[in-house]
Amino acid sequence: MKKHRGMGVLSIFLLLALLVGSAIVGMKMVPAYLEYFAIKKAFRNMSGQLEGASVKDIKTKFGNHTMIDDIKSVKPDDLEISKEGGKVVVSAAYQVTIPLFGNISLLLDFNPTTEQQ
Repeated sequence: MKKHRGMGVLSIFLLLALLVGSAIVGMKMVPAYLEYFAIKKAFRNMSGQLEGASVKDIKTKFGNHTMIDDIKSVKPDDLEISKEGGKVVVSAAYQVTIPLFGNISLLLDFNPTTEQQ
């Protein structure tokens, strides 16, 4: 008698279901991360113009970036502007909830800041 080697049909279906599920979750996360990187890009572009700018000017500059890059999660009024070590630091903390299926959702926390530049 020969020994059976390899994966059975049930194992292949389970592996396929796992791969498809992972791909669906990954694809649903992409828009949230694209927006996060757009916010970081806006902060990076603004970082050289922060010194001496008023809070209103900073919010106006970020508002311009939100219109150009279609940023919806963070509004100019949501920005936290502080001065640390003589430098102006702009940050924003926000969450994105991604519904997966049924009553199961994914919660992503983001905290972009100009301090990391």
